Amino acid sequence: MELVMLGPAGAERRVAVKRSGSGFVVDVDSVRYEVDYAVGGPLLRSLVIDGAQREVSVQTTGRDRYRVSGSGVDETFEVRDPLAHLLRSSAPRDGPVGGQTVEAYMPGRVVTLLVGEGETVKAGQGVVVLEAMKMENEIQTDVAGVVKKIFVEEGQSVEGGDPLFEIESS
Repeated sequence: MELVMLGPAGAERRVAVKRSGSGFVVDVDSVRYEVDYAVGGPLLRSLVIDGAQREVSVQTTGRDRYRVSGSGVDETFEVRDPLAHLLRSSAPRDGPVGGQTVEAYMPGRVVTLLVGEGETVKAGQGVVVLEAMKMENEIQTDVAGVVKKIFVEEGQSVEGGDPLFEIESS
């Protein structure tokens, strides 16, 4: 999966993430990192990057925006897929373009759908429960709106990057 990450002061970085054994290979601006990952709680992530362990807290702060703190870092980043980045960069600045599609962040299986198409949801509300790495994770929406489309069914297997649901923000 390829992404564009916008850091502090608008610094743009190209990021590619590939599954590798039980972890990932992450290329940031062509610098390669071997990463193992574990969820330590709703916000806590344990990362082993090139053999060095780091504990970080990751909080969603808005549409595609994340605050990462710990291990000497306290920054907010925006993560976009390259096509969405190009679309947003060239779109008029008077509001968001279309809805927000939420994708699976890693391979897993859909356990439960918590809402249906057409239902109104609040920011932070759970929409899908995804089992990944033997843990159940509630996938939430970052924005308030209406569930425009659910792309998965209970029991369905998904890969990282597969669309789960789309929210039309209000």
